[in-house]
Amino acid sequence: MKEPAQVPQVFDYCALTNDLLFHMVFSQNMKALRSLLSALLSMPEENIESIDVLNPMQYNSSIDTKVTVLDLKLHVNDGEYILIELQVRRFENWTNRTLVYACRQIDEQSRGSQFQYEELQPVVQIAIMDHTLFPDHKRFYAKYELRDMEGRLYSDKLSFYVLDLTAVNEQSGDQNQSLLQWANAFRAQTWSEINRIENNGVREAMKTMEVIMSTPSERQLLWDRRMAQLDYENQMSTARKEGLAAGRAEGRAEGRAEGRAEGRAEGRAEGRAEGRAEGRADATLAHVRNIMTMLNLTREQAMDALNLSPEDRRAVTEKL
Repeated sequence: MKEPAQVPQVFDYCALTNDLLFHMVFSQNMKALRSLLSALLSMPEENIESIDVLNPMQYNSSIDTKVTVLDLKLHVNDGEYILIELQVRRFENWTNRTLVYACRQIDEQSRGSQFQYEELQPVVQIAIMDHTLFPDHKRFYAKYELRDMEGRLYSDKLSFYVLDLTAVNEQSGDQNQSLLQWANAFRAQTWSEINRIENNGVREAMKTMEVIMSTPSERQLLWDRRMAQLDYENQMSTARKEGLAAGRAEGRAEGRAEGRAEGRAEGRAEGRAEGRAEGRADATLAHVRNIMTMLNLTREQAMDALNLSPEDRRAVTEKL
């Protein structure tokens, strides 16, 4: 058995679920990326002949660690587009979001003047998630395709894969062991944990992680990204609580006022209902304004961040 790599002792560990670290590691170390793709696509590594990273980045102080989207866009073997994204926070409209992203990649292929439909290449959207997408359908690794109700494949040009890191202990016995090892690598919270994983690709990733985390400027970027995410989560939580409290207070006040004025039971009921509705609308508007101010976002970006329904988006757009 190969001797375990020496565990670094001089710098803190940062988990691979940090999306900036994820992008750094797998855009710099092609051996690690080839191993991960092999596990995710159930494809032998030797069959992955070429990998083009379509969204390389310069990791310096100019990167906006608060709002930059850090997915990994790849073109594999000049014949397949792979979009990999980490999602550690629950996103209410995740399936719609991935449809937009994946279909955008399909649309981009058709932009050329010489495009022919027969040249359309498959697009695979892969989500590595630290929560369960469908609570009533918990799966370690699920693949979704375009099929009819009887299972007939409509097209192989668009598919979605979801790796649920919280379901590692629920994988089937015949599960790809390399994929299981990579899932454990993403879950690892210490150098000791990741060092125990006997996988050559994971060890390659470790080498790059050690270099990154021993470089002060890149370690600072990772810290800034982690703090920006924590700040964002706390600000979102605070804004939700404030908006909910304001909506309830205004709803109760307006409901009581209208109920007293009409002096009828139905008036009180309608007053409370309208009060709650108006209070909720005002609270949503205040919520959007808070997010715009605190995170320096546009109105559309703030509404996207809050996952507002079409009805709420129209109401906010009318008032703001």
